[in-house]
Amino acid sequence: MLTFTSSSQQASDQLDGIFTALSNCKRRDMITTLSFRPATVGQLASEHSVSLPAIHRHIRVLEDAELIQRKKVGRTNFIAIKRSGLLQAQVWLGGFHATWGSDQETLENFINRAN
Repeated sequence: MLTFTSSSQQASDQLDGIFTALSNCKRRDMITTLSFRPATVGQLASEHSVSLPAIHRHIRVLEDAELIQRKKVGRTNFIAIKRSGLLQAQVWLGGFHATWGSDQETLENFINRAN
């Protein structure tokens, strides 16, 4: 049976994947490292004190969330950040910025309208 998802459902699913991937501190640290420069899998494992099997699991989660890209050259896997995935999360969060104001302003405005 074929099922079709709307573009908004796809965007929601992608954001779920992005935020799930970023919920782990090791993966956030890897993203920080990759924001400055690409790295090999071995370099990431060494720099973040993670075993090779564990780093491969983290890389898979980040790839599935489309936050990184991998290119194999010979026997070496190079990893680089994929800015479009991060941009999608930034755009979603930024959509609330205009309406947030300060926490106090938001609460005060709500209270004033409620009374």
